[in-house]
Amino acid sequence: MRARLPLRRAAALALAAALLGLTPPGPATAQQGSPAAGQGTGQFQMTPPLGGAARPPAAGAPPVSVPMTVPGADGRGTPSAVAQPPIPQSPAPQSPAPGAAPSTQAPAPPAAQAPAAAPFQMIPGQPAPAPLAPVASQPAAPQRPDRFLIPQARMVFAGEVSSRAFVIYATQEEAARQATFLLSYLNAVVVMPEASRIRVTINGQTVVETPISSSQEPSRIAAPIPRGTLRAGANLVRIDVQQRHRIDCAVNATYELWTEINNEGTGISYAGGRPKIAGGLDDLAAVGFDAKGMTHIRVITPGSVEGAAPRVLRAVQGLGLRGLFPNAAVSLVEGAAGPAPAGTLNVVIGPAGELPRLMANPPAEARQRPVASLVDDSRIGGPTLVLSGPAAADVDRAIDRLNDVMLNQNDSIPTATSFAPNAPLFKGARRLRLAELGVTTQEFSGRRLRVEFQMALPADFFAEFYGNATLLLDVAFTAAVRPGSHVDVYVNRQIASNLPITTRGGGLMQHQPMQIPLRNFRPGINHLWLEVVLDTEADARCGPGATLPSDSRFVLFDSTEFAMDDFARIGTVPNLAALTADAFPYARDGAAPTAVVLARQDAPTLATAATLLARLARAHGRALPLDVSPAATSLAERNALFIGDIDHIPANVLDLVGINESTRSNWVVANDEEAAGGAGPANGYDGVLERFRARQAGSAARPAEPAGADDDTSTSEIYERWRNSVQNTGALRALADSFEGWLKRTFSISFESLRINQGQRVLYEPPPRSSVLMAQGSSPNGAAVWTLVTGRTPETLESGMARLAAEESWNRIGGQAAAFQAASGEVERHEVATRRFIVTAPLSLANIRMISANWLSTNIVPYALMLMVASLVLGIATFLLLRRLGRPS
Repeated sequence: MRARLPLRRAAALALAAALLGLTPPGPATAQQGSPAAGQGTGQFQMTPPLGGAARPPAAGAPPVSVPMTVPGADGRGTPSAVAQPPIPQSPAPQSPAPGAAPSTQAPAPPAAQAPAAAPFQMIPGQPAPAPLAPVASQPAAPQRPDRFLIPQARMVFAGEVSSRAFVIYATQEEAARQATFLLSYLNAVVVMPEASRIRVTINGQTVVETPISSSQEPSRIAAPIPRGTLRAGANLVRIDVQQRHRIDCAVNATYELWTEINNEGTGISYAGGRPKIAGGLDDLAAVGFDAKGMTHIRVITPGSVEGAAPRVLRAVQGLGLRGLFPNAAVSLVEGAAGPAPAGTLNVVIGPAGELPRLMANPPAEARQRPVASLVDDSRIGGPTLVLSGPAAADVDRAIDRLNDVMLNQNDSIPTATSFAPNAPLFKGARRLRLAELGVTTQEFSGRRLRVEFQMALPADFFAEFYGNATLLLDVAFTAAVRPGSHVDVYVNRQIASNLPITTRGGGLMQHQPMQIPLRNFRPGINHLWLEVVLDTEADARCGPGATLPSDSRFVLFDSTEFAMDDFARIGTVPNLAALTADAFPYARDGAAPTAVVLARQDAPTLATAATLLARLARAHGRALPLDVSPAATSLAERNALFIGDIDHIPANVLDLVGINESTRSNWVVANDEEAAGGAGPANGYDGVLERFRARQAGSAARPAEPAGADDDTSTSEIYERWRNSVQNTGALRALADSFEGWLKRTFSISFESLRINQGQRVLYEPPPRSSVLMAQGSSPNGAAVWTLVTGRTPETLESGMARLAAEESWNRIGGQAAAFQAASGEVERHEVATRRFIVTAPLSLANIRMISANWLSTNIVPYALMLMVASLVLGIATFLLLRRLGRPS
């Protein structure tokens, strides 16, 4: 009887195990000690089968009590809920008992194995097992930033080494609150994660540093910002990227490396949400921007747009100066507005009596005195700037208080909110080290090194065709660098200088000069980058692991200097680059207020003017005096801005600024094609349009031929005409083209520049798909400057101006006219044919000499005539002198 008890226990336990699915039941008479699963006599083997690992429980699953069969006092099994200890992850294999035959049972395939057991609770009194390492998991709903960080629509880091720094502003409450930094990015599939990293620092403190490994979908990284890292006021954010190719060592392969920041997932998240912005005007810069880097200024007015225009255009200039927004767009709303999205600043302008119907909680002090302060209103939502007072005159005084600010632009132009540090301003001879331009010493082991920096030139910069800037290089390279390597300098996206490396066995260059022609520079912000292309034998072989970082082969020292000598300074018009650089000539000291002429008194047109003037005020460093209701009779003698859709622009204004009248109809054609959905690619559409114009011009100039005309006669006449025009001219044409090419390469002279009538006026016709057109010319009597800003419709003009005023597009405007296409972001420039000069600096002898040198370089025919006259005068004088003093032969 006693012998049957173990068998009964074994049978009961085997039956319970089979029902629970823990292990397949084995024969009750199996040999004890056999390693086969389920072959114990009266016992369970609780370890998983060899070769199979137990799956971890689902994250967050509660512990489950598994009913087990425990032998009772009578030897029968009674069910009881007993929690079991955790299963060991790597059980030791059991050895067969001495003399036992080895098991021949094959292990069950993975699909046939028992399912993984649920997690077990601890038995009271047993020690707790060592905790498992936490498993990172993607959150179901990614955390969204309370404040976005990237100050532009797209930020892409290309090449093997790239970096970008910019400044964000924070309030006192934001700096004190616990915050988390969120980073999201996507990279090229050829980027090697093992050797590529991205690092983010705030005020020099590393916040995130991680391998680059998100080629399938944007990664999302959250890292706490240590307390004290964020400060009230300006905070410097820097993103550094190092990338290596997976397999290719060629220089061309480095152009395949890129990492793009995902704007929507990158920013700062605050515990409890972002603190409300309410306080003084100094906190305007902390408003920030949306996921596309755009700050939306939403002006809420109590009355009509026509009556609000003067105050709106004055107020937005102060916002541009105090906010330092990298990209700002103004919109107008009549009456109360709904909740504002991120990156929106509401501006309420009106007397105190009008505020209750615009706001939920208007400031009480507005009934006693002028008010210019930030509040957070529950009805409007988001930060709201209130410009109010007891009466209309008090509202104007509040706006004056907002505009009572001047940016210090004596030594630098404030660009740090989009590209840090601020761009140094070169007003004449100046020399700066790369360390002062934001570039540090860099040791490099890759194939292509690129560093970027900015500098600025005044609006009266006049050195387009003579003179050079100099980059004094301090670099060193090892013996691995072969001849054929080179150093290039790019200015405003165009290559400007090249220095080949011809030394073998390594070398050290100390202040090696690289000449950069001044014709590559423009008034305003100039973007430069230095690119080093290295050729080595190891990269040519490209063995296994050759793309991994190794010993440095090149070093660029931050003692490298960028230097400029004195250059000519005189203002020229038309010159849209000078307008974008310093609002020239509208910002001249002592000039009359600028006349602003709106084609229509509607919200989109006023919003366009407000966006433009906010940008011009920031470029100039202070608010511009305006006259929003000028008298028509006085416009001929005043500097003026004409803003509106092209259908409401007078024909004489188009002619004076050099725009062809046919632009009106061409833009209409483009609108019709887009509305019909039949617009093809830009090049194809433009080609069709050109052929259409040619046919129209031909049919207008030539009378229609009667039906049944002699086709043979017509063909023979055409053949004879073409044969006479092209016969024996191919060789002469090729010779002339070759000679012109030599002139361009050697002296930068073309046949076009030798024409006497090169200054004749040519009207400009922008591409049909242009969104915004800017053009500049002289007033009817030539005493003032007129600038036109127009578009196809008021709505497209408003949206297009918001993009054109952004940093990336604004610094590419120049020439006599510029056409911006919002779809592609391209800016087409129409260069100046004739210009007039405006004296801006004292005409010293040195300045006159440089002005003359630049003018003569652009006017070759007068220069040649002057040389001929001078030579003739010298010859006659020499002849007369020798005749008087010399001996007769």
